Amino acid sequence: MAKWLDRNVYTQNLIGNKDSPDGKKSSATDQPGLKQMTLKAIDILQARSSDKGWVLMSEAASIDKQMHTLDYDRALGELLELDDTIKATLAHLDALGTLNNTLVIVTADHGHGFDVMGSVDTKYLAAQTTDRSKRGAIGTYQNSGLSQYTDANSETGPMSNSSSHNNTSIRYTNGTFFPANWDPRYTLFSAIGADPDRRENYEVHKDGPRVPAVNITGFPSNDYYFDYKDAVSGFIVNGTLPVNDNQGVHSLTDVPVFARGPCQEMFGECTITSTFFFGMADCLGLARART
Repeated sequence: MAKWLDRNVYTQNLIGNKDSPDGKKSSATDQPGLKQMTLKAIDILQARSSDKGWVLMSEAASIDKQMHTLDYDRALGELLELDDTIKATLAHLDALGTLNNTLVIVTADHGHGFDVMGSVDTKYLAAQTTDRSKRGAIGTYQNSGLSQYTDANSETGPMSNSSSHNNTSIRYTNGTFFPANWDPRYTLFSAIGADPDRRENYEVHKDGPRVPAVNITGFPSNDYYFDYKDAVSGFIVNGTLPVNDNQGVHSLTDVPVFARGPCQEMFGECTITSTFFFGMADCLGLARART
């Protein structure tokens, strides 16, 4: 399925994919999002099993997929969609009168070693002619300044792609907290810790999900180099992974765990992910009795 950023901002990327669910090979331009699918699943489960209880896993899987390809803008869109889904889910459970009887757990199975270190002046970067001079567009510490993903100008809509405004006031768009401007001049200087060769210009990829590294020699077939077309105005960044890796990999970073509802106290500790299963089974009364 298409990513949040393509479904809601760069919708032209949905045209011509011949992936309509009716099998007629037209474009699937009305795909539902995680929030819509989750709320619908809750309604179905509640109608079928409200007397017995039910279990639902709602996964924002494309956060991981987009982090692998270093497409941080699309990963952010997926992450914010998950946040919006959680908010809507809690409100929906409350409206159904079952919120206080429902255990809600939010977590991840791994991280990617991702972090933000400052900001990038993309206009200055594109104007430079050498890789070393392009790196001067990166600002850290006192030189980092503010990014421009928020825009309170009334002439720009909540999904505006305009980069002509410098207003950095926060706009809360329909309560979902998505950026108002996905293509500002000043963007985030961000990266993961283990990655392939690539080019970086720190701009959103408007034409679809990112492909940072490709095989350009044909032999051997698993020898990957940076994809020039991925960031034409950018500069080369040497990767840290073996050359047969064309994507980033997972990291050992801790991930947060949030829990609300019955037995929430059982999940408030640093632990390994397999304990979630046993905690859920214990809370639901599914644990095997001791003999």
